[in-house]
Amino acid sequence: METVAAAYNTVFYERADPRVKTWWLMTSPWPLAAIIVAYLTTIKVFLPAYMSDRKAFELRLLIKWYNVIQIIANAVVTWGILTSGWTTTYHFGCMLPDYSMNPEALRMLSFLWWTIILKLFELFETVFFLLRKKEKQASFLHIYHHVSTLIIIWSAVKYVGGGITSFSPMINNAVHVIMYSYYLLSSEGSPAVKSFLIKYKKWLTIMQMVQFTLMILYSVQVFFPSCPAPLGITVLYFPNVIFVYYMFYNFFKQNYGRQNNMKKNEIKNHNDCKNF
Repeated sequence: METVAAAYNTVFYERADPRVKTWWLMTSPWPLAAIIVAYLTTIKVFLPAYMSDRKAFELRLLIKWYNVIQIIANAVVTWGILTSGWTTTYHFGCMLPDYSMNPEALRMLSFLWWTIILKLFELFETVFFLLRKKEKQASFLHIYHHVSTLIIIWSAVKYVGGGITSFSPMINNAVHVIMYSYYLLSSEGSPAVKSFLIKYKKWLTIMQMVQFTLMILYSVQVFFPSCPAPLGITVLYFPNVIFVYYMFYNFFKQNYGRQNNMKKNEIKNHNDCKNF
C-alpha cells in the first residue's frame, strides 16, 4: 500500500507542473474522474431511462445559443494560444514547455486550461442528443472522442502546459470554430443555405482527419534524439489520435465512400460526431 501511495504521489504531485497545483480541476485526478463517471452514468443509465416513455425535446433555441457560445469561446481560446507563443517565439521545431513564471508562459498555460473547460462544455452535446432521441448520434466514436480528448488535455495542462504540446489544442479549437459555424448555419440558415451546406458536409470529416494528420506529423518529433521533450503523455496521445483517426476514416467510408450513400446525403443529414 505504501508503494502505491508513493507512486500516486510521484505521478500526480511531484511530476506535475507546480504552477497549476491550486487551479480548479488540477489539484488531483479525482474531480475529473468524478465528472467523467457522472457523464457516463447520466448518458448510459439516467437519460435513457428518463426518455424511455417521453417524447423528444426540440431544444432548438438552446442548441442555437450553444453553437454561438462554442464559436466565440473556441475562437477566443484559439487566439489566446496562438498569441501566447506561436506569433512571438515559437517555431515548428522541438518546442519544450516553459515552466517559468514568465507572463507569456503563464498566459499560454491559462488558455490551455480554458481548453479543458471547452471540452467539459462539449459533454452537453451527448445530453442534447439523448433528450432529442437521437441515440445513434451518441455513438461510441462520439463518446470516446469526448472523454479521451478531455483526459489528454487535462494531462497536458497538468504536466506539459506549453511548447510542442500547445499545437494540437490550438489546431483542434480552430477546427471547432468552423464546425460549430457549420452547425449553426445548417440549423438556422435559409433553405438555400442549408441546401448548399449539405453538399459539403463530408468535408467536416475530411477536415478532422487532416487535423489529426497534422497533429501526428508535428508531434512525432518528440521521439527524435534531438528533441528532449517529456514523453510521458505520448503514451496517451499517439495511440488515441491514431485510433480516433481510424474511427473517423471508417465513418467517412460508411457515409461518403460509396455513390449510393452520397446520394442519400443529398436528402438526409447523416450522423456525425457532433452534428446538430
